Amino acid sequence: MSLLVRLLLLVVLSLLPPTLLVAWRAAEDRREQQASIPEQALQMAQLAAAEQRRIADGASQMLTALSLIPVVQGRDEIRCNLALRRLREQVPLYSAIGVAGPDGIVWCSSGRAGTDVSDRHGFRQAIETQRFAIGGYVVGRLRGSRTLNFNQPMYDEDGGLLGVLIVGLDLDHLAQDLARRPLPPGATLTVADPEGYVLVDLPSSTQVGQRLPERLRGIVTSGQPSVADVEWINGRRQIVGYVPAAASAGPPFLVTMGLDYQQAYGDAARRDVHAAIIAATVLAAALLAAWWFAARFIRRPLARLAAVADRWRQGDLTARSGRIGQGSEIGQLGQAFDAMAEAVAERERRLSDMLESTTDSVLAMDRDWRVTFLNARARWRLKDYELIGRVVWDVFPDLVGGTVWAAYQKSMRERVSMQVTFAFSRLGGHFETHIFPSSDGGVTVFAREVTEQVHAQEELRHLAYHDLLTGLPNRAGFNEAVARAGAAGALALLLLDLDDFKHVNEAFGHSAGDEVLRQVATRLSGCLAGRGMLARLGGDEFALLLSEERDVAEAEAIVTEMLAALEAAPFTFGGRLFRMAASGGLVLAPAGEGATPETLLADADLALYRAKADGGGLFRIFSPADREVYEARRHLDEELEQAVTRQEFELHYQPQVRLADGALVGAEALLRWRHPTRGLLTPGFFLEALESSRHARGIGNWIVDEACRQAAEWRRAGLCLRMGANLFGEQLQGGDLPEVVMAALARWQLPPEALELELTENIALRRDEGMLAALHALRAQGIGIAFDDFGTGFASLVTLQNVPVTRLKIDRSFITRLAEGSHDAAIVEAILTLARNLGLDVIAEGVETEAQEAFLRSRGCPEGQGYRYGKALPPAELLAASQCLPGRGDAPAYPLTPRRRAGT
Repeated sequence: MSLLVRLLLLVVLSLLPPTLLVAWRAAEDRREQQASIPEQALQMAQLAAAEQRRIADGASQMLTALSLIPVVQGRDEIRCNLALRRLREQVPLYSAIGVAGPDGIVWCSSGRAGTDVSDRHGFRQAIETQRFAIGGYVVGRLRGSRTLNFNQPMYDEDGGLLGVLIVGLDLDHLAQDLARRPLPPGATLTVADPEGYVLVDLPSSTQVGQRLPERLRGIVTSGQPSVADVEWINGRRQIVGYVPAAASAGPPFLVTMGLDYQQAYGDAARRDVHAAIIAATVLAAALLAAWWFAARFIRRPLARLAAVADRWRQGDLTARSGRIGQGSEIGQLGQAFDAMAEAVAERERRLSDMLESTTDSVLAMDRDWRVTFLNARARWRLKDYELIGRVVWDVFPDLVGGTVWAAYQKSMRERVSMQVTFAFSRLGGHFETHIFPSSDGGVTVFAREVTEQVHAQEELRHLAYHDLLTGLPNRAGFNEAVARAGAAGALALLLLDLDDFKHVNEAFGHSAGDEVLRQVATRLSGCLAGRGMLARLGGDEFALLLSEERDVAEAEAIVTEMLAALEAAPFTFGGRLFRMAASGGLVLAPAGEGATPETLLADADLALYRAKADGGGLFRIFSPADREVYEARRHLDEELEQAVTRQEFELHYQPQVRLADGALVGAEALLRWRHPTRGLLTPGFFLEALESSRHARGIGNWIVDEACRQAAEWRRAGLCLRMGANLFGEQLQGGDLPEVVMAALARWQLPPEALELELTENIALRRDEGMLAALHALRAQGIGIAFDDFGTGFASLVTLQNVPVTRLKIDRSFITRLAEGSHDAAIVEAILTLARNLGLDVIAEGVETEAQEAFLRSRGCPEGQGYRYGKALPPAELLAASQCLPGRGDAPAYPLTPRRRAGT
């Protein structure tokens, strides 16, 4: 890009901000003007509406005054007619004034008496409402003029109706009065009666007497002033301000002021075009002026200066720019160029001074490695050696063949710059040298002592690769050691994690935790006794590397010894004793396997996870099965994510039966996964992964809602069942379970007693106050709480004291082995007795045989659930199967199966 173009671009960029500012200001002005147009239309409509309201108020006041005249009160027809004719002549705005009796016959009029107005809407409304009323648009029956009637009832002293005073507003005269006020170009003024008939249509008057189109009737019925952008009755798009203006009685008029859309907004657009033309003209003029100025005062002097520089580059050191662009920056640039040329002669001297004054040692050698130059610093540093004129390798033969010698040789041979740092005991320190090829075929060396920097780097490296708390290698140092050991041969790697260490920090603070970690590191190091490398990876996680050739038994013995050492004696801090145990994951890597440290640690972590799952305080050796289990679980987690997105979950329902008569009384909603390739999956394949996923709470809430929806649908079909739904722990942790459940019941119009929520032991063991509060809130609403798998865990009896349980579900493991005199039979009888004493309902799970059913019924078990009564079925099949049950007094046919049509 040439300099001229750059300058022009600079001019454009400098003009761009003010241009944009002007454009923005114009746009703002246009926006403000456009925003004011609706306000202008509404204000004009309100002014016109105020005038109409004044006319209506004036008519009301006039009629009220007329009702008090004696000739009207006394029904003196001759004098009354004369009075009304005089009043009509004085007020030309009114086309007629009259008085009608209660029967609607005008007996007094400014025109001709005897007209029947009993069918007029305004007349009837005045009598019905007993107050001033405004009639609709009419054509006068006497004069044929377009009129709007105002009606005022009058009464005698006893409140008896004497008649109705009527005055007709001459709409032609009203239109002439309104037309005296000029309208904006393209504007329209419209007045309509309550029925939507146009009374005044300015300026054209073509729509007078016509009813407003249906699409505009909303404006008539509106009760508030507003603005609308519509196609008006003249067929043009207008900004219409409309106001319902009326007197104190009767429905309002509609007064509208319409501003022509094109006329109103066209002015702003024309101003924008005018502003844009002016801005473009100014920009073009500025560019032309800038082009002329740049060519005259910048481009020509720079071209001359460039020619002088080219001559100087080609070797003409006498080339000078002279006086160009005097007084300008280009002239100063020419002077600077000339000064630079004059200074070149001094380069050698100044270079020599620089080399002598630098703190680096500078040596020059020819292509034969003979030293030709030493600066002052080098002469002082090498004062014990005669170097000038000698081959450097003859003076320092101990450097030959090393890294320093190789760097010097490469720089001399390949004519490239090199840098090398080395320790040289003869000079007592570490040195950093930079070797540069010189023009005479030799090299120039800059050397400086960096002993302090090297020591500082070594300290930083120690800090980077060691744990500050224990002094052991950290993760970075351990990974490097593992990488080196793996490249050299076989190795064994152990990952240790202290069991329940977090309780030390939580109960006694991090100071206690840090001291315990230091003591653990000391004890493990002492136990290891140099047989491997111990590291702290972070937190309470340690790692051990056994890099020598060791068989599995030897590695297991060392690991066992270290675990035993941790448990042999307690650790102390502040007079307190802490007993520690650890779990470990051991991985053995054969020589040549090539596994990375990250892979080995990941494998050890999988084995550690298995050790933790097996109870802790022990170690497990990694096997490929651990990786397969992990990958399978990871794949399952990914599939669960997709299942939630694709809505692949569904509910099946297992019947619950009253044992006394076999009646179907309930159903438990059981989750199923409609897998796209593996078909329908039961919870055993995925429930554990789902419970630990981020979707547990959402799926649990969906189960509650879907179960309520299905129960409500069955009830509408005549099948009234208690619905059981299982809860996830995350639902109770969320804090909003009562709201979620009550919302589902309300959404599907289901009574609370129709829903029963089931808890597992894992949830009950949490003893969380928030969880208990949620359960009590649900129970207070009438929702049942069932304890699933009762009798199999640790929390059962304690839970009954705290959780508002309403039903115990006897675990299927007791029912499967149920027999007279067996331990399981005794346990079942004890549970039934306990439930009766506590006033709890009971249902037995896993009932499969008639004998089991008979035993439970004989012991007073109220309900049963299991394959004897039917497996979990889709909702439609359960409904169909329930309709197959015999009538009352017959034994139900179990297990439930849906009725099939013939031929299917």
